Parts: sequence; structure tokens; C-alpha cells
Amino acid sequence: MPYLLSPRRVLAAFLACVLALPPAAFASGIVHCESRHHMYQRCDVDTGGRVSIERQTSYTACRQGENWGYDHRSIWVDRGCGADFRVGGGSDRNKAVAIGAAVAGLAVLAALASRSDNHTADTASWAVGNFRGYDEQERTSVELNILPGGSVTGQAGQHSFTGHLSGNDLQAGRTRFRIEPSGNGFIATDTGNPGHRVVFVRAGSGY
Repeated sequence: MPYLLSPRRVLAAFLACVLALPPAAFASGIVHCESRHHMYQRCDVDTGGRVSIERQTSYTACRQGENWGYDHRSIWVDRGCGADFRVGGGSDRNKAVAIGAAVAGLAVLAALASRSDNHTADTASWAVGNFRGYDEQERTSVELNILPGGSVTGQAGQHSFTGHLSGNDLQAGRTRFRIEPSGNGFIATDTGNPGHRVVFVRAGSGY
């Protein structure tokens, strides 16, 4: 059988990968670019896809798209525009996106780990098997079959239902019970109505 990582191990591995990520390769900085004698000038720089004017140094007003602009590899100026341009800063946005994705991933993995803790925990041996009882409040016979993994199937009168047992918490259809061992079975107490109790007696192994 192949070895499968538990959600907790996956969560730990994910955290390790996030913490091991290198800092963003591109940081913001200031680059001066000037149109001398009103001539077109291109200044080579890795802009990171983001450029803004930090300080205009020319008498001519610099208007993006008219006498200055940029692409990913350079800034261009024309018709007398000159300025100190702030390039980059996209690394901060990328970092925010990465952090957001990491948080979302951690939330999903934490939920999986919690679900695994609740649903794969060993079920107590006294709660595993086939049990029968009588629900006096509903005036009907009830049969439960509880498997080692906590899976529950049952029959209440003519109605069948499913559920799950986690620790001492039994979800039977729409009703949640707290169960405690008693003799050759257990007593189930409705968590929403403590006066509603059903005594179950073992009828078989159930599997």
C-alpha cells in the first residue's frame, strides 16, 4: 500500500514551502529619464510593469501617453519631458497575492486536517457494532450500525438514516446525541433536548 501523507503532514510541508520562498526578485527603485532638446529618448530598465512619476524635473509637463510611457523593458520620454520615475513595486502586489493564496491554502488544509482529526479518529470498541433501542419520545424502535471508522447507518421505524460518530458525539440523521457506555451498549442523550434519551443494547458486531 503506498504511503499517504496525512493532512497535518501536507499542512506542515506547505508551510515549509511558503517560508522557504525567496524574496521577490525585483524591487522598486528610482530611474531618471529625460528628453533632451525635445528629442525622443528611451531608458532601458526592468519596470516590472509598473511606473509612476516620483518627481518631474523638466519645465514641460509630463503626461503619460503623450510625452512619456513605458513597457516591461524600458521607459520612453519625448518632447521635453524629464522626470525621476519610480519603477516596480509590483513585487509588493505579487507578495500580497502570494500571501493571500497561502492564507487561503492554509485555511483549506487546516479544515482538511480538522476534518481528518474528527472523522478518522479511532471509534471506541464499545461503540462499534449493531445496536437496538426504543425511542419512547418518538414511540418507535431504532436500530444503529456503527463501523470502526465512525460511519453510521440506521433505521427508525420505517425510516432509514445515516450519520457519523466522532468521539462521543453521534450524529443520527438530523439529531445529534451524546453517548455514554452503559452495560452491553450505550445511552444516547439528545444534545438539544436532554430529556430525550434512548438506551441501546448490542445486537451484533455490525461488520
